[in-house]
Amino acid sequence: MRNSAFAFLLLLAAAVLLSAAAFASVNQNANSSTTTNRNQNDSRQMSAPTPDFSKNTWELPDNADKTKNPVPTSEESIAKGKELYLERTKGNCIFCHGETGSGNQENLPRLRRKPADISNKERMSSMTDGEVFWKISKGITGIMPAGEKRLTEEERWHVVNYVRTLAKEPAKP
Repeated sequence: MRNSAFAFLLLLAAAVLLSAAAFASVNQNANSSTTTNRNQNDSRQMSAPTPDFSKNTWELPDNADKTKNPVPTSEESIAKGKELYLERTKGNCIFCHGETGSGNQENLPRLRRKPADISNKERMSSMTDGEVFWKISKGITGIMPAGEKRLTEEERWHVVNYVRTLAKEPAKP
Protein backbone atom coordinates (compact mmCIF):
# COMPACT_ATOMS: atom_id res chain seq x y z
CA MET A 1 0.00 0.00 0.00
CA ARG A 2 2.91 2.23 0.65
CA ASN A 3 4.07 1.83 -2.91
CA SER A 4 0.65 2.70 -4.27
CA ALA A 5 0.46 5.79 -2.05
CA PHE A 6 3.91 6.80 -3.20
CA ALA A 7 2.92 6.29 -6.85
CA PHE A 8 -0.24 8.31 -6.29
CA LEU A 9 1.74 11.18 -4.79
CA LEU A 10 4.17 11.08 -7.72
CA LEU A 11 1.27 11.21 -10.18
CA LEU A 12 -0.33 14.03 -8.24
CA ALA A 13 2.91 16.01 -8.20
CA ALA A 14 3.37 15.45 -11.94
CA ALA A 15 -0.21 16.59 -12.58
CA VAL A 16 0.34 19.74 -10.49
CA LEU A 17 3.57 20.51 -12.34
CA LEU A 18 1.96 19.97 -15.75
CA SER A 19 -1.00 22.12 -14.76
CA ALA A 20 1.32 24.87 -13.54
CA ALA A 21 3.33 24.71 -16.77
CA ALA A 22 0.15 24.82 -18.86
CA PHE A 23 -1.19 27.75 -16.83
CA ALA A 24 2.09 29.63 -17.19
CA SER A 25 2.05 29.05 -20.96
CA VAL A 26 -1.53 30.29 -21.33
CA ASN A 27 -0.79 33.26 -19.12
CA GLN A 28 2.38 34.07 -21.09
CA ASN A 29 0.45 33.91 -24.39
CA ALA A 30 -2.23 36.18 -22.97
CA ASN A 31 0.41 38.65 -21.80
CA SER A 32 2.17 38.42 -25.13
CA SER A 33 -1.10 39.03 -26.94
CA THR A 34 -1.87 41.98 -24.71
CA THR A 35 1.63 43.33 -25.24
CA THR A 36 1.30 42.84 -29.00
CA ASN A 37 -2.05 44.64 -29.03
CA ARG A 38 -0.64 47.39 -26.83
CA ASN A 39 2.40 47.70 -29.12
CA GLN A 40 0.16 47.83 -32.19
CA ASN A 41 -1.98 50.52 -30.58
CA ASP A 42 1.12 52.43 -29.50
CA SER A 43 2.61 52.21 -32.99
CA ARG A 44 -0.65 53.48 -34.49
CA GLN A 45 -0.62 56.36 -32.05
CA MET A 46 3.10 57.00 -32.46
CA SER A 47 3.32 56.40 -36.23
CA ALA A 48 5.13 58.97 -38.29
CA PRO A 49 3.03 61.93 -39.36
CA THR A 50 1.70 61.97 -42.90
CA PRO A 51 4.32 63.52 -45.15
CA ASP A 52 3.67 67.08 -46.29
CA PHE A 53 3.56 66.74 -50.07
CA SER A 54 2.37 70.33 -50.52
CA LYS A 55 5.94 71.58 -50.98
CA ASN A 56 6.88 68.96 -53.60
CA THR A 57 7.75 70.36 -56.99
CA TRP A 58 9.06 69.38 -60.40
CA GLU A 59 12.42 67.72 -60.71
CA LEU A 60 12.88 68.28 -64.42
CA PRO A 61 15.85 66.67 -66.12
CA ASP A 62 18.07 69.10 -68.02
CA ASN A 63 16.89 67.88 -71.42
CA ALA A 64 13.13 67.81 -70.73
CA ASP A 65 12.56 71.14 -72.44
CA LYS A 66 14.44 69.98 -75.57
CA THR A 67 12.11 67.06 -76.33
CA LYS A 68 10.20 67.79 -79.55
CA ASN A 69 6.50 67.05 -79.92
CA PRO A 70 6.18 64.26 -82.53
CA VAL A 71 2.38 64.67 -82.75
CA PRO A 72 1.40 67.56 -85.02
CA THR A 73 -1.13 69.97 -83.56
CA SER A 74 -4.37 69.34 -85.44
CA GLU A 75 -8.08 69.44 -84.71
CA GLU A 76 -8.00 65.64 -84.40
CA SER A 77 -5.08 65.68 -81.93
CA ILE A 78 -6.67 68.46 -79.86
CA ALA A 79 -9.99 66.55 -79.76
CA LYS A 80 -8.19 63.37 -78.60
CA GLY A 81 -6.26 65.39 -76.01
CA LYS A 82 -9.47 66.96 -74.69
CA GLU A 83 -11.15 63.56 -74.43
CA LEU A 84 -8.16 62.21 -72.44
CA TYR A 85 -7.98 65.35 -70.28
CA LEU A 86 -11.63 64.88 -69.30
CA GLU A 87 -11.70 61.05 -69.03
CA ARG A 88 -11.65 59.88 -65.40
CA THR A 89 -9.96 56.54 -66.17
CA LYS A 90 -7.26 58.09 -68.33
CA GLY A 91 -5.95 61.62 -67.82
CA ASN A 92 -8.55 62.88 -65.36
CA CYS A 93 -6.79 66.25 -65.49
CA ILE A 94 -10.17 67.92 -65.03
CA PHE A 95 -10.34 66.70 -61.42
CA CYS A 96 -7.67 69.21 -60.34
CA HIS A 97 -7.21 71.64 -63.23
CA GLY A 98 -10.90 72.00 -64.06
CA GLU A 99 -12.54 72.28 -67.44
CA THR A 100 -10.83 75.57 -68.30
CA GLY A 101 -7.43 74.75 -66.79
CA SER A 102 -7.71 77.46 -64.12
CA GLY A 103 -8.49 74.99 -61.32
CA ASN A 104 -11.47 72.90 -60.28
CA GLN A 105 -12.95 75.05 -57.52
CA GLU A 106 -15.33 72.26 -56.43
CA ASN A 107 -12.46 69.85 -55.70
CA LEU A 108 -10.01 72.41 -54.33
CA PRO A 109 -10.78 71.61 -50.65
CA ARG A 110 -9.81 67.97 -51.27
CA LEU A 111 -6.45 68.81 -52.87
CA ARG A 112 -3.15 69.21 -51.04
CA ARG A 113 -2.58 72.52 -52.79
CA LYS A 114 -3.98 74.64 -55.57
CA PRO A 115 -3.07 73.15 -58.97
CA ALA A 116 -1.13 75.10 -61.57
CA ASP A 117 -3.25 77.43 -63.67
CA ILE A 118 -2.70 75.97 -67.13
CA SER A 119 -5.05 78.56 -68.61
CA ASN A 120 -2.43 81.24 -67.91
CA LYS A 121 -0.92 82.14 -71.28
CA GLU A 122 2.21 83.68 -69.76
CA ARG A 123 2.93 80.51 -67.73
CA MET A 124 2.22 78.15 -70.61
CA SER A 125 4.22 80.23 -73.12
CA SER A 126 7.29 79.97 -70.90
CA MET A 127 7.28 76.14 -71.19
CA THR A 128 8.19 74.03 -74.20
CA ASP A 129 6.03 71.12 -75.31
CA GLY A 130 8.75 68.80 -74.02
CA GLU A 131 8.55 70.33 -70.55
CA VAL A 132 4.74 70.09 -70.48
CA PHE A 133 4.98 66.49 -71.72
CA TRP A 134 7.49 65.61 -69.01
CA LYS A 135 5.30 67.17 -66.30
CA ILE A 136 2.25 65.24 -67.53
CA SER A 137 4.33 62.06 -67.73
CA LYS A 138 6.05 62.20 -64.32
CA GLY A 139 3.64 64.24 -62.20
CA ILE A 140 4.66 65.37 -58.71
CA THR A 141 4.88 62.85 -55.86
CA GLY A 142 1.82 63.16 -53.65
CA ILE A 143 0.38 66.02 -55.72
CA MET A 144 -0.13 65.08 -59.36
CA PRO A 145 -0.30 61.46 -60.55
CA ALA A 146 2.15 60.37 -63.23
CA GLY A 147 0.34 60.26 -66.57
CA GLU A 148 2.75 57.64 -67.90
CA LYS A 149 0.96 55.07 -65.76
CA ARG A 150 -2.41 55.62 -67.47
CA LEU A 151 -1.63 57.16 -70.84
CA THR A 152 0.49 56.01 -73.76
CA GLU A 153 3.24 58.30 -74.97
CA GLU A 154 1.14 59.37 -77.96
CA GLU A 155 -1.86 60.08 -75.73
CA ARG A 156 0.27 62.33 -73.52
CA TRP A 157 1.35 64.31 -76.59
CA HIS A 158 -2.33 64.75 -77.54
CA VAL A 159 -2.95 66.11 -74.03
CA VAL A 160 -0.04 68.55 -74.51
CA ASN A 161 -1.65 69.78 -77.74
CA TYR A 162 -5.03 70.18 -76.02
CA VAL A 163 -3.62 71.91 -72.92
CA ARG A 164 -2.02 74.51 -75.17
CA THR A 165 -5.52 75.55 -76.31
CA LEU A 166 -6.53 76.37 -72.73
CA ALA A 167 -3.93 79.12 -72.36
CA LYS A 168 -5.63 82.51 -72.64
CA GLU A 169 -4.60 86.10 -72.13
CA PRO A 170 -5.43 87.29 -68.62
CA ALA A 171 -8.73 89.17 -68.39
CA LYS A 172 -8.24 92.94 -68.35
CA PRO A 173 -9.70 94.70 -65.31
